[in-house]
Amino acid sequence: MDEQKKPFRVSVRELVAFVFPPEDILPGAAAADMQAGAVAHRLRQQKQEGQTERSIRHEFVLGDERIELFGRMDAYTPGDPPLIEEMKLSSWKGEGVAAEHRAQAWLYGAMVALEEELPEVRLAVTYLSPSGEVLRRYEEQPSREEMVNQAEEWLSAFLAFLVREREHCLRRDESIRKAGFPFAEYRKGQRELAVQVYTAIRQKRRLFSSLPTGTGKSAAVLFPALKAMGEEETEKILYLTCRNTARQSPLQALELMMEQGMQARVSVLTAKEKLCPGDCRCHPDLCERAKGHYIRQGAAIEELLEMPGCLWTDEVICAVSDKHRLCPFELALALTELADVVLMDLNYVFDPFAQVKRLYQRKRGCTLLVDEAHHVQDRVRESLSGSISSGELRKSRTLIGKSIGRKHPCYKALTALMETLCHLELPPDMENNEGRLEGVPEEIAAGAQRLMEEVSELLGEPKGAPVSELLSLMRTLLPFLYAAEHFDEDYAALAQLHGKERILDLYRLLPAGYIASTTKDMRGAVFFSATLSPLPAMKSLLGGGEEDACFALPSPFPAENLQVVRQHVDTRYRERQNTAGKVAEIITNTALQREGKYIAFFPSYAYLEMVRQLLDETRLPPMWIQQREQTEEERNGFFQAFCEYPGPRLGLCVMGGLYSEGIDLPGERLIGAIIVGVGLPSPSVKLRAIQQCYEERFGDGFAMACRIPAMQKVLQAGGRIIRSEKDKGILVLVDERYYEPAYVSLLPEHWQDFCRDVEGAAKILWQ
Repeated sequence: MDEQKKPFRVSVRELVAFVFPPEDILPGAAAADMQAGAVAHRLRQQKQEGQTERSIRHEFVLGDERIELFGRMDAYTPGDPPLIEEMKLSSWKGEGVAAEHRAQAWLYGAMVALEEELPEVRLAVTYLSPSGEVLRRYEEQPSREEMVNQAEEWLSAFLAFLVREREHCLRRDESIRKAGFPFAEYRKGQRELAVQVYTAIRQKRRLFSSLPTGTGKSAAVLFPALKAMGEEETEKILYLTCRNTARQSPLQALELMMEQGMQARVSVLTAKEKLCPGDCRCHPDLCERAKGHYIRQGAAIEELLEMPGCLWTDEVICAVSDKHRLCPFELALALTELADVVLMDLNYVFDPFAQVKRLYQRKRGCTLLVDEAHHVQDRVRESLSGSISSGELRKSRTLIGKSIGRKHPCYKALTALMETLCHLELPPDMENNEGRLEGVPEEIAAGAQRLMEEVSELLGEPKGAPVSELLSLMRTLLPFLYAAEHFDEDYAALAQLHGKERILDLYRLLPAGYIASTTKDMRGAVFFSATLSPLPAMKSLLGGGEEDACFALPSPFPAENLQVVRQHVDTRYRERQNTAGKVAEIITNTALQREGKYIAFFPSYAYLEMVRQLLDETRLPPMWIQQREQTEEERNGFFQAFCEYPGPRLGLCVMGGLYSEGIDLPGERLIGAIIVGVGLPSPSVKLRAIQQCYEERFGDGFAMACRIPAMQKVLQAGGRIIRSEKDKGILVLVDERYYEPAYVSLLPEHWQDFCRDVEGAAKILWQ
């Protein structure tokens, strides 16, 4: 046996999924099933006399190859012989025991028999109700020889795949070691950033980095991460974004590296709603692609692996899916396991209900590159929070009652939860019909759990039931129950009263601990953004510790290319009616300085509309106005107006929206921006709770909860102007608070050299 070869590492779940693949995509609420299964497991495990969730591993030798098999047993009870119990939520509809469930028990049995030198082991597969009650149980007592022979047979079947993957990794690593930086030279600061990223990966630390627009951050973080991969410092790179449009820059950098000889596999994972070609439910009886999907998937994957340059974009995945009649989302999920670099939304790592478990279970080999990191805190906060509304429960009850009758236990559970919520005792100090409770009302949490069990049971036997409504109800209950289970000092229970409707929010105030635990043990995590500032504060909010690093770069472009003007106008809510005319005058004056394209950014749609009515359209360029609700065609209209239309334009947009970040408007596509206000969030019970939490933890609740996030939106909007060394433009900041040190200190240094007026700024730039 070649002692130099590293052993392969394979989990029990991974091996069983390979040997016993399903044929069809089954309907589902995968997150719901996992949540219900986890609850059932815990309830059953509480009754066990032995050990639960016991880890085990064993190294098998097959010819000249070694394979380390590992996993965790649901329950292990010592004895002569010991008992291994595999627990499953009762979703198996066949006779006897499912082959894949029995296989898991046999693999654990083989490892226990070998590790403890036992002649035989008792095995049990137990099917449970959502409440943890035993519905069916199958026991057997095979010999060590039987279990080991079977385990080696299954491992041998998997070995060919493992060897092929190892050969790919060797070719990939060799090509990466030979690769140079994909561009002719480093931009200012890129080399320093690359060193920091590489160090973070090698030391398995977190890095928080603020990188001005135009730094070329995608290439500067991907290149050192790939170099670390070529030196076996990491096994997989997960590049996370908040918007699909933000993937274009890293995709272009990766494509360029592949053109220069890099042999890595790159895959994109896009939301199912955007990939699915139909609108029917994912069920083999309703969708021809769901029926037999896994039978056909192997041929599609082989085709993709043989492509010259494995760059699996949405277009490539959809084309191959159409050819083989596959579900493109399920194919994209399968490709995440084969890819070396995966570009995907940050929810697929941080949202407990959208998390790609097949990746997260192997997180020790993964490196995270988190773009647009200023969004992470809010996105994670929302994914960890749950809310139930008496109005929404009433709508669900009406639909379910019409389908299955008012005597059904699910209808009764809905009624009980709704009535409990309606009779919830509200706090006496409610402001604007909003207030904070002391904790999670136990009767509501218990009622939600009972309803969850009824919904789960109905989905198991959905005849006559409104499946879409049940799934919608489950999507509401799951995060609420998750928040109730994890409720601690980082949460708040918030009540709202709207007429007769009552809403209970279990709201995550500080997600830093969850972010830290999610990224713990990874091969480095890099959080970067053009507006991840001030860095010490953002490091704390994103779960960084003393051992983690911060790194910031100045703008790489000539400071004189951006002229910044302040205008002393009160844009606070109470004064907007009085100062809207002055704002309209500033916008007009700026847009008339030089013919070209300008955007005015507002803190709200209402303020935008107020000012729009005062603009004299006869003096201004043709206007493009952002609406509250826009179709895909209307969104494309913006890009046509600013990227394809050759003449002048004036855009009216809102800060923090699609058009204030994540878009590139280089050169003459944007020569000026007017930012109205400082972007402070609207007051609410949630914001007050966050501010109070930050006040207790960090000392300045208003700065951390309001001012810093607001100014990040300002920086994002202003960052649309200068995108390259040759770009020039004017930025007008309209608000009297831009004269206050607390706000000025949060602006980039090169923005703080203010020009006196718009006319003077235009003269410096263009005359």
